[in-house]
Amino acid sequence: MKTATENLLKNFPNLKPYVEKEDIHPEELAVSSHEQTIIELARFFEYEEPFELKKLFSDLDPSWIPLALEELQTYFFEDTYLAKTPKPLIIKDPADLLSQKGFAENLSGRGLNMDVKKLHVYWKRGKLPKETIMINGKPYWLKTIVQDFTMDK
Repeated sequence: MKTATENLLKNFPNLKPYVEKEDIHPEELAVSSHEQTIIELARFFEYEEPFELKKLFSDLDPSWIPLALEELQTYFFEDTYLAKTPKPLIIKDPADLLSQKGFAENLSGRGLNMDVKKLHVYWKRGKLPKETIMINGKPYWLKTIVQDFTMDK
């Protein structure tokens, strides 16, 4: 199963049976139009069935649109590699991005003796995960990358 489909189904586990069966027709299902759109999107990912992009805006609950757009990116950038450029970075909350200071504080909070100067040396020597983004010549990492990082890697 494609990553984009798995991500959709994590949010809508009740729709999994409608996605897994190859010979199902979403328009015949007893689900809401919102759920039908999610099913059709997942079936586009899995079986390359036609999907009209305008359905995201006409038939989908507006609170679900960001998820659908994110999974379209996942599909084209990760599942199929049809998009040749790097996946665009979308930061929904600035607090999700950590500077060297935030990185050092995170490690210190987990019992590792780390200050900004020491972390900077580790970064220069390539001992840290690749920075997510550079802003004004300074590295920043997504919080999830920092939380997954351990010094024994």
